[in-house]
Amino acid sequence: MYSIEYVIGTTRHIVYSPFDNTRKIVSGAYHRETNTIGSLTFSVLYNHPCHSYFEEYLGVVNLYWNNSLIYKFRIIKIHRNFYNTLTIQCEGVLGYLNDSIVRPYTFNGTHWLYPIGDPGAHVCTAVEFLRELIALHNIQVTAAQQFTFVDETNGAFDSIAFTTSQTSYVKSWDEIESKVIRNIGGYVQLRFSGGNNLFVFKAALTEYNSQTIRLAQNLKSLETETNSQKFATALFPISTYTDSNGQRQTIDIYNVNDSIYYVENNYAVRDYGRIIEFAQYEGITSASKLKEVAQRDLNNYISRGRPIKVAATDMAAVGSSYAPLEVDKKTRISSNVNGVDVVPVLNSFDVDILDPRNSTYTFNGEVPSFVRKTYTYRT
Repeated sequence: MYSIEYVIGTTRHIVYSPFDNTRKIVSGAYHRETNTIGSLTFSVLYNHPCHSYFEEYLGVVNLYWNNSLIYKFRIIKIHRNFYNTLTIQCEGVLGYLNDSIVRPYTFNGTHWLYPIGDPGAHVCTAVEFLRELIALHNIQVTAAQQFTFVDETNGAFDSIAFTTSQTSYVKSWDEIESKVIRNIGGYVQLRFSGGNNLFVFKAALTEYNSQTIRLAQNLKSLETETNSQKFATALFPISTYTDSNGQRQTIDIYNVNDSIYYVENNYAVRDYGRIIEFAQYEGITSASKLKEVAQRDLNNYISRGRPIKVAATDMAAVGSSYAPLEVDKKTRISSNVNGVDVVPVLNSFDVDILDPRNSTYTFNGEVPSFVRKTYTYRT
């Protein structure tokens, strides 16, 4: 069962407990999504014991499942209606990265030309760049807002030479999203250990939820929709970066790809024609590595990801021995009626705190008839 706690300094206030009639909420909605901050919204009546305690940006709101901490939030908005009912809107503590500023800089792959944190030599990888951004954030904020960086990429991005720059003053989270997540990929996750916020960076999602969502067991409804707006059978990549002299440079793959500016999938071109999409990258300095990244990303354009939206009962909510469903983990979905038997990644959910059986889950699915073909690239 879910419970909510509001912590101000060292004082802990129970906001919601299913076992205490004096600690009730009117409604509660918990939202998580891959590589986003997350949110929690709940409402309390005028006579709730914590009614007078809530304040924007003060303290931390903890969400528990069976006394295990799931996620941490902070209050960003409070709405009071005519009947003095409060609706508390919270964001995940990943939002702390919106509290710090990244000043204009150039990262040329070996050091910051504008020193941020400790000046001097740095490893020329995107992971080390991300580590530096977290370090920069930490020196600007209080201890409670800091993160411990954890690299779980297993060297997946180490071969990609990385340089970048910024000419504006931007939030740390915006820089992480634009320069790392959207550029080279990867997944940001939060864990909590001993009072510390662990910022975990992963190259791939390999863990599984223990539950199977199955027709006639816990599957209530299932919808899919193929989106071909970004469908392509070829990808034209370029990368911009800042060289050691602080000058902006642009590269393509022409010289390492038989004088062709794009990579393509032979099977897809045969079946659907050559449909070229443009891809802009930042910080990749090697044409061969740019080609490698483009070939990887072309799969996303070809597969035509088919989101699977499921209304299901989380088996953990009905007293079973299963752990609750978690974002960023693979989950088997099986329904003979819908012609679905896949193991996609759970990439978002909307959980009803008061009745988890009313929750909905969205998975990243694929079109099986196409993605199971063997791909070959023109090289």
